Amino acid sequence: MVLEDPILPFFNWLSASAGPFVVMLLAITALGLVLGYLGAVLRHGPVTALGMTLGTIVTGVREFFQSSPRRYYAIARLAFQEAIRRRVLIVFGIFIIGLLFAGWFLNPDSDHPAVLYLSFVLTATNYLVLILAIFISAFSLPNDMKHKTIFTVVTKPVRGWEIVVGRMLGFCAIGTLLLVLMGLFSYFFVYRGLQHTHELQLTELVANAETGSKSGLSSYAGHHQHEVTVDADGTVEVVPTRDHTHVVPQPAAAAQEAIDLGNARGMLTARVPLMGSLRFLDRAGNPGQGINVGHEWAYRRYIEGGTLSTAIWRFSGLKASDFGNELPLEMSIRVFRSWKGDIEEGIKGTITLVKPAPLNEEGFPTAIDGGLRSVPLGFTAQEYTDYQPMIPRQLTAIDAEGNERTVDVMTDLVDPATGDLEVWVQCIDPNQYFGMASADLYFRAMNRPFWLNFIKGYLSIWFQMVVVTCFGVCFSTFLSGPVAMIATLSAMVMGYFKSFVVDVATGEMPGGGPLESLVRIVKQWNQMSELEPGLGTTILQRIDAVLMLFVRGISHAMPNCGVFDTSNFVSHGFDIPSDLMLQHLLTMLAYVSVVAVAGYFLFKTKEIAA
Repeated sequence: MVLEDPILPFFNWLSASAGPFVVMLLAITALGLVLGYLGAVLRHGPVTALGMTLGTIVTGVREFFQSSPRRYYAIARLAFQEAIRRRVLIVFGIFIIGLLFAGWFLNPDSDHPAVLYLSFVLTATNYLVLILAIFISAFSLPNDMKHKTIFTVVTKPVRGWEIVVGRMLGFCAIGTLLLVLMGLFSYFFVYRGLQHTHELQLTELVANAETGSKSGLSSYAGHHQHEVTVDADGTVEVVPTRDHTHVVPQPAAAAQEAIDLGNARGMLTARVPLMGSLRFLDRAGNPGQGINVGHEWAYRRYIEGGTLSTAIWRFSGLKASDFGNELPLEMSIRVFRSWKGDIEEGIKGTITLVKPAPLNEEGFPTAIDGGLRSVPLGFTAQEYTDYQPMIPRQLTAIDAEGNERTVDVMTDLVDPATGDLEVWVQCIDPNQYFGMASADLYFRAMNRPFWLNFIKGYLSIWFQMVVVTCFGVCFSTFLSGPVAMIATLSAMVMGYFKSFVVDVATGEMPGGGPLESLVRIVKQWNQMSELEPGLGTTILQRIDAVLMLFVRGISHAMPNCGVFDTSNFVSHGFDIPSDLMLQHLLTMLAYVSVVAVAGYFLFKTKEIAA
């Protein structure tokens, strides 16, 4: 799984994010006060406008503390019933129809069926729920104002906080109901779609005279077969394929003609990876940055084969309680061939477990290693496939004097104070290259329950739904229904492409601002061509600079919906870290709080004709 940005511990993330959030909050507050005051000045004059602005703030604070939970509940129930009357459950019907016919379109020959099924249900649920949230939240208040039904609410002792927040709660409740139903049906759809079994005809197996075992192929089911070996004692071993295997608990009896291999195992997992930090040594064995082989995407760096070039992962906090008699290691290596070589054999490499050297004050190793390393373990790179060697705890190691001895990985190679251990990977075929990123190699701790990880994935969708719903209600307090819908949709789209928008606004993306881009389109110039110098170009770029400053500010205020996306974790079988879920929860609460306050004051200052 690609993981471009490392997942920080929650408190590290909080300390790094709190400052920018406070600055942005103060900027939005100041902008809101200035715009509100200017709007009042145009209608009532500067002196009266100042009193009205301060009065609105004081009233808002007072009404917040005077709000009643019963009235919040009443407005939320009203919004919930309103959404039901709009037949929002049709969205659930569309989802069920999609599941019924999904089997016709999902590729049955996929090498990763679990990824395919889970990506489909999570993506379909995500978009359907978000579209529903936009529609029900953006049209409610404008329709009430249009049909004047809002008067029956505001003339009663119901405050603005209760109207705005109550509607947010009601619409979030209907979205939550639909999300729970979709999650239940999705889980059973995935489980039933992936479960299958094979039959093994024992009479058709081919015997091996040397080992006494028999081997053959299972029956064809789920568009695939397994290679199966039955040992002399009757133990059945199934070769994994398509990310799963089958386990036969009972040995095969000699009198049996066929056995059932049981249900598939290994597709629906929640692996817990213990990640490390990655650094490189160059071809001379000195600290380096890895090699760029010319790929535009610089996510992975490469090491040269047949040299001292090495990729080194340093793991921290390893504990003996996380492992048994073996250390499960997983890695996904990319291969770059400078010449064809032997295609059938593949590119060979080695794995070495090394006792790490202490770190200095700047966080760099004080020596190349800690004076003890295991004998290199050979492997053949399996590109686009996870290689899963089991490293025994008892290994032959070489000390600084070149003497060999048997060591225990956890007691002799792992630093007892910090739990640090280094894993060195080298390519031994000359003129060939291994490519890797920090997340491409990790140790595996005990798996978490898949159903819990599935719930976490849907909880991330719920976070997005809540944020989008609150934005929709906020925009609907001062915009008409269609405009509020477009504004909410624009905020969501900008959130999904936030990094791209920021790159355009800051000038990192070539091509200039909107006016410059329009000129390039009309004149059919590419992004890298320089504009003709002159007064017109200068004016155009100055206007673009102002527009880009506005876009940059808006992009920072909009929610980054992409950070809530955890579908890759669930579909690729990785546990969603608790630190990441806490980050998403706090981000959602921050946006909801700010948007609720903005929605109240926008609703309070909107004139409702009596």
